Amino acid sequence: MQKGGNITKREKYSKYIATGLTAFLVIGASLLLFFLFYNIRSIRTFLNNVVGVLAPFIVGGVIAYLLSPIYNLLVRNFDELLQIKLEARKARSLAVGLSVFLSILFALLTLSGIIALVLPGFITSMIGVISAFPAYAEQGSVWLKKFFASNPAYATTVQSAYDSVLEYLENWATSDLLPNLKSLSDTLGGINSLLSSVVNGFVYAFKILKNVLLGFIIAAYFLVSKTTLISHAKQLVYSIFSLKIANATILKFRYIHKVFGGFIRGKLLDSLIIGVLCFFGTSFLGIPFAMLVSVVVGITNIIPFFGPFIGAIPCAVLILLYSPLKCLYFVIFVFALQQFDGNILGPKILGDSTGLSSFWVLFAIIVFGGVFGFAGMLVGVPLFAVIYSLISGVIHSRLSKKRLSIDVEDYSNLSKVNQKAGTSTYEKMKDPTRK
Repeated sequence: MQKGGNITKREKYSKYIATGLTAFLVIGASLLLFFLFYNIRSIRTFLNNVVGVLAPFIVGGVIAYLLSPIYNLLVRNFDELLQIKLEARKARSLAVGLSVFLSILFALLTLSGIIALVLPGFITSMIGVISAFPAYAEQGSVWLKKFFASNPAYATTVQSAYDSVLEYLENWATSDLLPNLKSLSDTLGGINSLLSSVVNGFVYAFKILKNVLLGFIIAAYFLVSKTTLISHAKQLVYSIFSLKIANATILKFRYIHKVFGGFIRGKLLDSLIIGVLCFFGTSFLGIPFAMLVSVVVGITNIIPFFGPFIGAIPCAVLILLYSPLKCLYFVIFVFALQQFDGNILGPKILGDSTGLSSFWVLFAIIVFGGVFGFAGMLVGVPLFAVIYSLISGVIHSRLSKKRLSIDVEDYSNLSKVNQKAGTSTYEKMKDPTRK
């Protein structure tokens, strides 16, 4: 009895210790969360500084990740070809060097080609927009008067708002912008301020150029060391976790790589094709600023779901100032183009790379876009797909341990689950409307 009593007492103390430890962890997590929210600005500044320092490595990692399929293909082919005349180690080393060089060269030539093709037309379109804006504004005013001629009440309201916007822009340009520029030029402090702005602009541009150039150099090192780095990472995982957890972790990272790689590369290719098709279509239809519009549509198309609207709306407004009829052509063309992308081109390139429903795609874009901005809108969908997969894996594992179904259809209109002798039956509601 004493022994049994000791066991009971030990179990009771273990329960108290577990309860106290849980309470301690909950309180600690709450305090940590409060601290993070209270010091959110300092933390954000710190993270921005860290990202600024690591920017070349981040750029290099992204470049290496995007070039990885090309590099892998070249390594395999060169390795097989060179092993005919060289020993295995020398052949592998030479294959890696040639593959890295050709991969980086391919990226540089592709980037240079895109810039050479797009930049002149983009600059020409921007100059055309700026120089023709007064004429377009006047033309828009005339069109509004004609359009609302049959509705004087609406015409007066719209014209008043339109004139107010134009007046604000003109006052800002004549009263604020020009005098400030003149005062900046007339005074030493103004000159210093102007020079400071120019210098800051050059410094910012230099930082971007430096990060890109260093990124390509670091990308080369990433590609050369890719196999070794991945091997070290796997070694670390197996040294920390049990064999079962380590195997599951490696498998999950392969899934993450598949989702991210398939989505990002596929979306970039898809957006490039849409941008090119948009340029040819708008040029054929005689829509103004074809290059500018196509660049905007192509870039914003990278963002799932909202991308087409984000790019098309400002472009349509710009074309509306030039010609309402051309604007109508553009809206119809972009709608047809996005239907082609959403129903034919996108599924063909991307397939079901994320496995998310439309609701969760929308949720991921809004949440991650709100937290991380434009970058969050780009990577939010594949990132949430990974989180969704991890949570689903935990749920399926726990259901399997309880000998319950992991098929979501079994829980549709479910009233209750009956379980006897390890067999589960799923009782449905008599009235499906009551869920």
